[in-house]
Amino acid sequence: MYKNNKGNTIVSAPLILFFSVIVIVLIGYFFINLIIPFILYEKLNSISQKYMYIIEKYGYLTDEENENLIFDLSKSGFDINNVVVEAPKRHTTYGELIQFSIKYKFKYIIPVFSTNTKEEMIEIVVNKVSYCKI
Repeated sequence: MYKNNKGNTIVSAPLILFFSVIVIVLIGYFFINLIIPFILYEKLNSISQKYMYIIEKYGYLTDEENENLIFDLSKSGFDINNVVVEAPKRHTTYGELIQFSIKYKFKYIIPVFSTNTKEEMIEIVVNKVSYCKI
């Protein structure tokens, strides 16, 4: 009775492929947008570890190293106007507690399914605590 039933696969295969691509793109968009704060935190953490070793070595953050820190932050894609660095400005002695932090504020766009996107200001804070080694 029905010998040539090729029409079902010709119609359904592109539809399945189209919906699969749409689902992958939507999941990718939401996933990438959700992990942006974590990526920024890891970048800040990496930079702060480098400069914590420098602070431990010199006992404070020198002016030259402060400029290098600002340069590294801008090179990593951070807006310098939204960065606050708290580091010792004077020489610390051996065994003295050193507290170092980098704070970064940025606009985070929360993905929603409506046409109105929700924006929030998020602050990422990386704190490092150690003792002076010199």
